[in-house]
Amino acid sequence: MAARAPTPKTTPPGGERRRPQSTAARVGRGIQPVNAGTAVTTFLGFGTALPEHTIDGETSLAALSAFWPRLRGATPEPLTRHLVAPVEWLLRPRSLGETMRAYAEHAPRLARLAACRALAAAGVEPAEIDLVISVSCTGYLVPSLDVQLATEIGLRPDVTRLPLTELGCSGGAAAVAAAHRHLTAFAGDRVLVVAVELPTLTFQHQDRSFDNLTAAMVFGDGAAAAVIGAEPSAANGRLQVRGAVSRLLPASAGALGFDLRDGGFHVVLDRRVPRLIEQNLPDVVADFAARQRIGRPAFYAVHAGGPRVFDAVAAALGLTPADLAPSRRVFREVGNLSSASILFSMAGLSGAAGDGLAIAFGPGVTIELTHLRAHQKHPTEGS
Repeated sequence: MAARAPTPKTTPPGGERRRPQSTAARVGRGIQPVNAGTAVTTFLGFGTALPEHTIDGETSLAALSAFWPRLRGATPEPLTRHLVAPVEWLLRPRSLGETMRAYAEHAPRLARLAACRALAAAGVEPAEIDLVISVSCTGYLVPSLDVQLATEIGLRPDVTRLPLTELGCSGGAAAVAAAHRHLTAFAGDRVLVVAVELPTLTFQHQDRSFDNLTAAMVFGDGAAAAVIGAEPSAANGRLQVRGAVSRLLPASAGALGFDLRDGGFHVVLDRRVPRLIEQNLPDVVADFAARQRIGRPAFYAVHAGGPRVFDAVAAALGLTPADLAPSRRVFREVGNLSSASILFSMAGLSGAAGDGLAIAFGPGVTIELTHLRAHQKHPTEGS
């Protein structure tokens, strides 16, 4: 007699055990936080790296007006961005292969610089790192970026590697959440998070869409890294993570991301995104704050998506100009660095104190929230 096919299991690995459902979990409508109110992890050091080429708002408008003549006479944003190549090269046509070769040349170099600066700021040797989380959505490497990074900076052969490649601008915050989750189980470990993005390589010479124009106006290149540990280093003023959550907005999958075609990445930036943020962010933040037992945050680190994103966050949460000043400064100085932006914003929280909130947005549309706590002194960024 033929054996019957096994019945698919619907229970999680480990048996029939169920997590207790708290009242807070039901109120949250499915948002699942990372050990809310219990785990504490600490940023031991930050490091950032930027390429040598720069462009300001006025020069950017002049260069892009050749593709969008209506830009002539427009008022430029007071914005500086860093580029991995001269703007003339970035704006010319090229194949997907040529673009990926440029990514393979520059992304590992910037990731290495940021990682080494974070390790130096933390006082941690590369061989002490137990998990490395590498984040990038603007290029493709196999083996993944962390393999080259491990060889170049001296990570152990048995280091655990977690590459995150498809989370877009929310990837940096998601990596911090993953590090926080890992450290709640392995408290003696050290985690290195590295985010590197080269969005300027995604410019499409023949694409006259509003999406391509917006991306060309706001995105810059760069890398950021952080070393994270489980010890609650409150006494020395280091920034802490107290919890994290991810919320996927329904019916928003087509609003943000990349469309990969023969010529490369075509950015998708739906004009509805600021409205989606403004409509949904208040409830998501209120649920998370209730879970974390915090009131109104004392400070914010917001993904430097651009002026319309900042305005939507301010309107949704009733923020003052001072609340967003550190994050707007990041955008003004380096532009939108996709997944690396939130790490730049966290690293720039000098003088912050109390409970804070980091907010990042990515494809999905996804909202990533991180409950931060600062103790005034914040000496964790490498030079």
